[in-house]
Amino acid sequence: MKKLYLIILLTLTIACQKQTLVSSIDCHTIIHGVGETCVPNNPQRIIALNGSAIDSLLVLDIQPVGVITNVPDLLAEKVTHIPKVGLDGTVNLEMVAKLQPDLILGSVYSDSRIYNQLSQIAPTVLDEGETNGEWQKNLLFYGKVLGKQEEIKQLLQKYQGRLVEFKQKMGSKLSQTQVSLVRVYPQQISLYLNNSFAGSILEDAGLSRPAFQNQGIKGQSPFQIMISREQMSLADGDVIFLWTYGVSEQTENSAIAQLEKLKKDPLWQQLEAVKTNQVYQIPPYWNVPSLIAAHAVIDDLFRYLVDEKQ
Repeated sequence: MKKLYLIILLTLTIACQKQTLVSSIDCHTIIHGVGETCVPNNPQRIIALNGSAIDSLLVLDIQPVGVITNVPDLLAEKVTHIPKVGLDGTVNLEMVAKLQPDLILGSVYSDSRIYNQLSQIAPTVLDEGETNGEWQKNLLFYGKVLGKQEEIKQLLQKYQGRLVEFKQKMGSKLSQTQVSLVRVYPQQISLYLNNSFAGSILEDAGLSRPAFQNQGIKGQSPFQIMISREQMSLADGDVIFLWTYGVSEQTENSAIAQLEKLKKDPLWQQLEAVKTNQVYQIPPYWNVPSLIAAHAVIDDLFRYLVDEKQ
């Protein structure tokens, strides 16, 4: 009997050691916003709970098995066929579980409240970006999570390469062009700073900003500042890019109405960019922190600042 007991004990010990060895081989530890997680080395069923995660998967040609419902338009058109798990920050845990993920990607901002529940479903990693100007940092982070750091670095090199071409084509005009970023809300307008998504691209492109907008530290809020009608002059620049956006159709319509009202305002009409017809209304992807959106923004920079000047 004693001999049998020792054999069973030895068998269990070997099995446990094998399991530990398999675990160490099949996953790697990632330190993230709320702790550390052993992430599968070759995940097959990934759920993405924010735009940055969705973008990271798409640019790596990885199809998620589930995404949030409120995906920005530029990304939404690429995931129309993928099951939705609810709104950003209020995802349906039952739906998440039904999709049987082997990895969940989210953010501290939206998902820290339900991190424990998500972790019970599958290994979960949350990025901790504070401002959308940290989009490249988030992209590199997800590359590390997925074991695709080199691929992400190569994609970012292509992004930088396009900006080198932009700078060359702008020539001397590059240092002479101050670009203002304006967002119109239903009741007011805001100016986007250097640490915003669009602001970070303008900085990478070598474009300067109006003095008041030339602020903002990446990783620290705020990345936009609301201004009053009396402060309208702070929105001026050699060029103004402006956009509206609303999470609902009603909000968007209200923002559009506010824009039409703004265009008729004498204070707006006094701005130099308005007088010289250098105001361009651009899509909301100027505020969608992602590599896909970054290339779309660069397309717009070529369209409005290079092609318009030739």
